[in-house]
Formats: sequence, structure tokens, C-alpha cells
Amino acid sequence: MTREQYQRDYRQQYKAHAKRVNLTFSLAEHRGLSRAAKASGLPVAAYVKRLALEAHDGRVEAPDELAEQLADLERVIRTIANNVNQMARHSNRIAHVLDEQEVFLHIASLQTELRAAVARAATGRGPDADGGA
Repeated sequence: MTREQYQRDYRQQYKAHAKRVNLTFSLAEHRGLSRAAKASGLPVAAYVKRLALEAHDGRVEAPDELAEQLADLERVIRTIANNVNQMARHSNRIAHVLDEQEVFLHIASLQTELRAAVARAATGRGPDADGGA
């Protein structure tokens, strides 16, 4: 098989499972995307692809600094939940009833609110974007 035949076959197989999309941006749009891509450590095309797929899939990727803060807050919430669990065990040992379910519900609610706030911050929507939540 010649090199030309190999390349022709390869291109045909590639076309069967991958599609190319060409986009045109204004200079201002490209400058903004280029800056953001550079800050994320990606080439512009990879950055735009990542953003498009995240938007399409409904995913939100928080900036690194925000993701680190979220991880810290989640660790704190897990620590609180662990402490509440230990308090519940202790209260069972001394036969004093503690309504642990209510505390865990509050912790779960706090975690849900935290994730929503991070998602809003990551997408640039303010706290009033969803009706003041």
C-alpha cells in the first residue's frame, strides 16, 4: 500500500467518526477567548470546545480557585456531619435522644445551597439571577 493510499483510507475512516466545525469570531471575541484560554492553559480551539461541551451537557466547571474553596467547604461540611454522628452515638450511650435526622437534613440543605452558589458564581450569574436564592 502506498503512502497516498494509506492517507486516503485514514481520512475516510476518520470522517466516519469525527466531524470538523469551523467558527468565525470577531477580533474582540477572539481576544477575549484567547485571554481566557491562556489563563486556563489551553489552546483557543480546545478551550472553546470544552466550553461548548460543558454548556451542551449542562455541566459547570468552576474556576480552579473556586473549586479549591468548594473542596475546602465540603471537607468542613463532612467534618460537621461526622461530629454530629459522634454526638448522636454519644447521646445513645447516655440514653438521651438527639434528633440527628434534622441536623443531617440541615447539613444536606447547606451542601445543596453551597453547590448552587458555586454554580452561579462559575457561570457569572449573580445571587438574584434565579429569583433571589
